[in-house]
This record gives sequence, C-alpha cells and structure tokens, in this order.
Amino acid sequence: MQQEDLPVKPYATNFGVIFGAYSILILVLLYAFSYQTNAGISIMNFIINVAIVWYAIHLYKIDNNGLLDLTTSIKLGLAIGVIGGLLYAAYTYIHYEFIQPEYIAEIKSSMKAEMEKEIKRQQMSEGDAEMTKDLSSVFASPFVLATLGLLSIIFKTFLIGLIVGLIKRNN
Repeated sequence: MQQEDLPVKPYATNFGVIFGAYSILILVLLYAFSYQTNAGISIMNFIINVAIVWYAIHLYKIDNNGLLDLTTSIKLGLAIGVIGGLLYAAYTYIHYEFIQPEYIAEIKSSMKAEMEKEIKRQQMSEGDAEMTKDLSSVFASPFVLATLGLLSIIFKTFLIGLIVGLIKRNN
C-alpha cells in the first residue's frame, strides 16, 4: 500500500466536535425528559454514534484516493472519541456540578443505602465500613462521572473505528 499523506487531524476535529455536541445534546434531552431512557433511545444513540465515526472514515477514504488502512481507521476513531469525549466530559462536569447537583445527591444517598446493606450483610468492622463508605462517595462525584463518560466514549469510538476499518480497509 502506498504511503498515505492525508492528515487525520481535520477529520478528527470536525467529527469529534460533532460527536461531542451530539453526546451533550443527548444528555440535555435526557435531563429535560427526566432520564427516561428505553431500548429505542439506546439503539438510536448507538446507530448515530456508529454513523458519525463511519462517515468520518468514509470521507477520509474518499479524500485519500480510496486508500485506507486499519491503523488510520483506528486512529481516526480514537481521535474522534478523544475530542468528542473531552467536550462531553467538560459539559458533564458542569451539568452535574452546577445545573443538576441534586442528581449527585440522589446517587450518593442510594449508594449509601446500598453500602449500609452490604456492610451489614458482610458484618464489616467499623474501620472497613468507614473506608467503604468514603470510597463509594468518591465515585458519586461530577468529576468521576465526567471521567467515566470520557473513557466510555473513547472505548466506544475505538471499537467502532476498528470494526469500520476492518470492513473498509484496502487489502
């Protein structure tokens, strides 16, 4: 295969911003409709995520004279995920820190109740019980939710880039 000279950066930037904006839109819509998700919304969201990454890789291949290798496809998927994920993570932090802090309080209270049940079930010592409660409250923070969102998007776009790359690559 010939050396590819076309840079990935413009495609990653444009489609990463689109991916991030779409992810933020979904979070805002779920918030507006009181987090009522169902299988239909999840399937639609997955299809649109795949379509964004697929279209970026497709355009790259067209603009690169029909040449695409698996490495470039994965690179493009990951770059879209990093850019989109960073945008989404920044908004997620702002959303749960300032717009909807009561959601974090709900998560913390439900985690606390679950931890108390688990502590009683396992008959933990007082020191272990306190450490478990402290650790569980760390995971219910806007920063952790934003970080998990970022990692989720990166992993998702990596897999999509890999699969699309396996399908569209030149042999």
